[in-house]
Amino acid sequence: MLQRLIVHDGQTEGQARARFDADLGVSAWALPGRDRREPEPQQDTGAPWWWTGAEDASQSFLASMGVALT
Repeated sequence: MLQRLIVHDGQTEGQARARFDADLGVSAWALPGRDRREPEPQQDTGAPWWWTGAEDASQSFLASMGVALT
């Protein structure tokens, strides 16, 4: 499929592949014979080293406030 990938003027192959993946809704391709790996979350550039993300912070806050999530 990627051999027939259309690369428009001013676009790199990497950008064309990223657009193709976005159109298909694919976050990562699995290689035959290997387990699929989930993509690593991007670290915020201005975040401290211990920051693991807004979702984790939100869940930690709710747990500390005694909110039971079911």
